[in-house]
Amino acid sequence: MVEIVSQRRSQPLAGGRKLHPNVRDAVLGVGTIVAFLVLWQVIYAVRLFPTWAFPGPVGVAKSFVATIGNGSLAANTWDSVVRQLTGVVLAAVVGVPAGLFLGSSPTIRAMFLPLCRLLYPIPGLAWVPLAILWFGVGFNSTVFVIFFTGVWPILFNTMAGVTTLSGQYTDVARVYLAPRMLYVRKILIPGSLPFILTGIRLTYGVGWRVIIGAEMISSIHGLGFMIDDARWQLRPDIMVVGMVTIGLIGWLVENWAFDWLERVTIERWGMKSVSV
Repeated sequence: MVEIVSQRRSQPLAGGRKLHPNVRDAVLGVGTIVAFLVLWQVIYAVRLFPTWAFPGPVGVAKSFVATIGNGSLAANTWDSVVRQLTGVVLAAVVGVPAGLFLGSSPTIRAMFLPLCRLLYPIPGLAWVPLAILWFGVGFNSTVFVIFFTGVWPILFNTMAGVTTLSGQYTDVARVYLAPRMLYVRKILIPGSLPFILTGIRLTYGVGWRVIIGAEMISSIHGLGFMIDDARWQLRPDIMVVGMVTIGLIGWLVENWAFDWLERVTIERWGMKSVSV
């Protein structure tokens, strides 16, 4: 079956040329984006929505260049990225060890899991008013909201990775009475890495959703503030610029940072460590 699929993929196109799967995927992706932009322009041209509320792609592109030129886009993007990364890192620093403890100890899991499940459904934006009272308006309150919202995906995914880690590696470690730290370093953490990275990916995405709402309420800087300020100025083009910037940052992080992180952890350190 594998041979049949590979033969189909390697079949030449008309004229004897072969289309590499990566090239084909890139063409399909770019084609979809172009079609989206054309549809967007058509909707704008036929005035399906009022122009003061629905900007066209050309107007958004001009505003994108203008905000880059005056430095406002770079400054607001930097503020949001710093807050986002700080919150995600703090969530990982707390969530990974907590998930390891909850997953490896039935006693700790019985004690704290009900509390975690009680706090988890509370939306991040619900903590914004309290965060402002505790930390004031600005950096600290926004980071706290990102942290408190993002710690749960990391914690629960790490716990799931530990609880599902069973089989020959765990059994061998118990039979040969491997030291606790050796078991954690060589088996527990490497075996849970796919779940940990999944939790961090989820936290990263959730963090952007939370930070925009938090910056609209509790900040005078950042992409969320820029989008909300543009709303009051009836500048939907700048609002879309902020949204596009968030999408571009997310695309870069997903396709570069997380892929690199997987290569240096799961594909190298993780698999080698489990095989020791």
